[in-house]
Amino acid sequence: MSGPPKPIRVLLVLALAAQSAAAQSPLVPSSATPPRIVTSAVEEVEIAPDRAVVTFSVQTRGRTAAVAGQENARLQAAILDTLRRAGIASVQLKTQGVSINPEYEYPRDGGRPTVVGYQAQNTIQVEVRQIATLGTIIDAALARGATNVGGLRFFASSTEAATREALRKAVIRARADADAIAEAAGGRVGALQEIVSNPGGAAPPYVEGPQPMLAMRAAADAAPTPIESGVLKIIVSVEARFTFVPR
Repeated sequence: MSGPPKPIRVLLVLALAAQSAAAQSPLVPSSATPPRIVTSAVEEVEIAPDRAVVTFSVQTRGRTAAVAGQENARLQAAILDTLRRAGIASVQLKTQGVSINPEYEYPRDGGRPTVVGYQAQNTIQVEVRQIATLGTIIDAALARGATNVGGLRFFASSTEAATREALRKAVIRARADADAIAEAAGGRVGALQEIVSNPGGAAPPYVEGPQPMLAMRAAADAAPTPIESGVLKIIVSVEARFTFVPR
């Protein structure tokens, strides 16, 4: 009676020998993680704002909702006409809200309140693309019936370019810090592994603006409302990771 074929017997011996060798040999990592240098830097750039956003509201009252609404519409139409004559295009105007609400009188001795009138309010947002005209535009809106001015914010058309300049400076600073660290540690900076800006790149750069200084003037004054726009600060941060190469 013949035994199993010889090739199978040889394979079994080799497999057992390989398992025995693997059990006796220590584990050796295939590659070690190289040392790294991690640096971060914050940079800011100041720019002058060249545009602004401001809101104008008109509040009116009437015995009925229709009367309050009609008077409000008349005044708001006059304001919009004045703004357009001042060079504000329709794309720079946006209605933020329209409301008409009843006004109640509450009896001193309790009981159900009664409606004594209605209050209407209409608020528009205006984008002013020439800051020098902002004070004059505010005065014109007030003269035509605006009862509230607010929401003043400043912007700059050069924000994107200034952000890139701030990022460039931040990266240069992060690399310079990495070079200093590597030299002190007795080596040099190797390849760039990763660089991120504004944690994960999802958040926009932080733009820090001044608190708008706006002083309303009396109707009899000749000078327009003074506006101080200040400067905008664009603040960015980066984090860089490099390999460290010993000497």
